[in-house]
Amino acid sequence: MPTAQMRISAEEQRLLRALSVGQTVKLPSSHRLRLELLGLLHDGPSGPRLTPLGRQHAEAAVTENEPTTRAENDSAVKRDRLGRRMPHGRALPF
Repeated sequence: MPTAQMRISAEEQRLLRALSVGQTVKLPSSHRLRLELLGLLHDGPSGPRLTPLGRQHAEAAVTENEPTTRAENDSAVKRDRLGRRMPHGRALPF
C-alpha cells in the first residue's frame, strides 16, 4: 500500500527544523497533535521529540526552502549613520 502525500504548512516546517537542531520552541497544541498524528513527532515526559520520519521532513524542508539572506531584504531600507531605520526615508537634518 503506497503512503499518502503529507502536506505540512510552513509554520510546521519551521517547528520541525527548530526541533531538529535542538532549539526550544513554543509548540501549540493543535500543531503538536497534528504532527503527532502524522507520525512526525512523539510527545513524551521529556518533551517533544522528532521521529525518524520527522527528521527526514525537517532535512527536506531545509533543502527545499533555503533561507534568504538578510542583506537582500535590508538593502531597500534607508538607515542613518548610526544604523537606525529612518521613517519615510527622510535624511536627518544634522
